[in-house]
Amino acid sequence: MPRWMKYVLVALLLLLIASIPLAMQLETGSIQGKITNDRGPVANASIGARNVMTGTVAQVVSDAAGACKLENLRAGRYSLFVQAGGHASLWIREVVVERGRTTQQDLHLTMTRTTATGM
Repeated sequence: MPRWMKYVLVALLLLLIASIPLAMQLETGSIQGKITNDRGPVANASIGARNVMTGTVAQVVSDAAGACKLENLRAGRYSLFVQAGGHASLWIREVVVERGRTTQQDLHLTMTRTTATGM
């Protein structure tokens, strides 16, 4: 095999290896949304997404505006669990994540009685 052919093969192999992270991005999706209650956004709510098939869990906390985004999720079905101080927990049975897409899932939490009355 000529020497130049070896260099071409090495260059092609390097390009192939470099393209793997790009291909991986297309294999994942995300879930984003806003967590609110009757008074407005809920900050510091804990959101967990569990892949129904693999059991893998991803977690994130909502920001001051109640916004959250779970990124780099493998395509599939997820169940969501949301908790926040002074609120009833919320469970969403199924949210579908598609490759290369962001699924919008806004959630409304119910305040517990002590939070609603200010006790």
